Amino acid sequence: LKTSALAVALPHSFRPPTAPKPFSKMMRRGLRNVLPKRDRWHALQEYAVGETNQEEFRLLRARDSQVGTLIGGTTAAPKAIDWAAWEGKISNKEVFGCLKSFHQQQTALLDQVLKEDHAAAVKKQTEGWELFDASVASCQKSVEKSETILKNGARALWISFQNPPISLLSQSEWLDADQYWQAFVEKHHFYHNHLASAVEDPESKDYDAKQKADLKRNWETFDGRGTTRQNNKLLYQRPSYEYYDVMRGPLIEHMIFYLSKTGGDARMFPEVMPTKWFAEIYDIRFKLYNVLQRRKRQVHEATWSREAFHDFHPHDLEHDGEAYFSKLISKEAAATELCAGRLMGNFILFSDQYVPVQSGLAFYKAIQMDGGKGTFYSLGGDVHCLFYKPAGEALTTPDPVECFHTLADHASMTGRKFEVGYSAAFEAFTEVLQSRKEGLSGNWFTAPGESSADAFMRRIKRSDPAFPIFEAYAAEHAERWAAAKALSMDEAIAQMPEIERKYKIEVEEYNSVLHGVNDELSTAAKLEQEQLSKLADVGELQGKLDSGDMVAVDAAGNTMKADAVSKAVEELDFVR
Repeated sequence: LKTSALAVALPHSFRPPTAPKPFSKMMRRGLRNVLPKRDRWHALQEYAVGETNQEEFRLLRARDSQVGTLIGGTTAAPKAIDWAAWEGKISNKEVFGCLKSFHQQQTALLDQVLKEDHAAAVKKQTEGWELFDASVASCQKSVEKSETILKNGARALWISFQNPPISLLSQSEWLDADQYWQAFVEKHHFYHNHLASAVEDPESKDYDAKQKADLKRNWETFDGRGTTRQNNKLLYQRPSYEYYDVMRGPLIEHMIFYLSKTGGDARMFPEVMPTKWFAEIYDIRFKLYNVLQRRKRQVHEATWSREAFHDFHPHDLEHDGEAYFSKLISKEAAATELCAGRLMGNFILFSDQYVPVQSGLAFYKAIQMDGGKGTFYSLGGDVHCLFYKPAGEALTTPDPVECFHTLADHASMTGRKFEVGYSAAFEAFTEVLQSRKEGLSGNWFTAPGESSADAFMRRIKRSDPAFPIFEAYAAEHAERWAAAKALSMDEAIAQMPEIERKYKIEVEEYNSVLHGVNDELSTAAKLEQEQLSKLADVGELQGKLDSGDMVAVDAAGNTMKADAVSKAVEELDFVR
């Protein structure tokens, strides 16, 4: 360092390329003064730590003094080696020859070195100043870096001195320019016990371990399959089939929406549905809950009961929800199958281009469509129905929402009424069906140029147990219409009384099958029958009828009293 400082302090004008002799002598003299002498190693005693090391160093200096004294007291010239004497004492002549030749060689080398004029050699050395200049440049850069470090240190000391106490910290002023204090403020309330804070550092390893433990516990709680291999961190990061495998409720909801929206096959259910579909499901769900909650509030405020429940929901949704909704779906499926079977009995199913006529009222409404200009058709004496084809253009498939409104109006006009929640769900279902028209060129059930029979058979799976039944029905339906007989107006009017009589008998038999034979509907019918019987026994049935909570209508469409309702219940039980 002293050499470097001397080189930096020396002006460049004093260093000519030829390096004159006075300057070389001055440099050598300066280096001798700077470099430590060999006999100054005694100063290393200051670095000897401990009594043991100091004692060892003291003994070392004593031995050095003895050696120096011995060498200084010897003034005679060294004796020459008597090689003849040693040759007689050493039996191995090869070793002796090697030693003698090595000694002679080293002695000659040392004598030659001592004879040379080293001062003259040093004086002749005038090259190598490039290295000296490079050293000077390196020292200048080091000084610049040292000044930068000094400035930064002074700045840090000033900032630390000017920093306010922790209670007066502000994140809008100096904190934006001081990353150290940013980290300090961020982590201060995590790692200081005097704050009594229960918040954990979300970036710590302990927090990650706790999150993983909670994940495993939740997995075992809700999945319960003994899985220890966590392939995904959170449920929403798992593949959709694993999500639906755990969350069965969303699977049913999304599958029903997909089948209603597209009319496709469950095997083509997408991995992830479009975001717009999730938004539509969200809107439909809350539209239904808006109706159900309003209904629940009315009942709750009217009865002042301790608990109130939504319609079409079990009382214990967490434990009984799956079984309840499974039964509800089975009931609706059974009702749909029975309805399809009744339509198939008179070949009404797939006859969408004709108006089925089974009563005098239906006959009158059919001929009002075109003033009686159309044609009636009969499919045989065993079919209790006539089919009317209006004149002009062929009938188009009506929209689902229009069909629902017509059905709801018919039920209201005949003294019956859908439940509020059921009506809202039914209307939402028809709206989803009608939304297919956007992607099917205005059609919601059939593709362009496709018949309803072909569309139905295209959608039903061949593995379905009912596929052979519908396949045979479609074939027979085509045969019947191939042999259909056109009727005049007088012939149609003449056949209507017998057709209407058989139709009424068919309605009675269908009700017996619906509430007596079918397991899904018979249980609910028996419970409702028992409820009516209990209300009649305690004398509350007439009050329910008068308040409008219950509506009873006879075959003629007139409202019934409590006595007539009790009698009808007893007759129904007797028929079963």
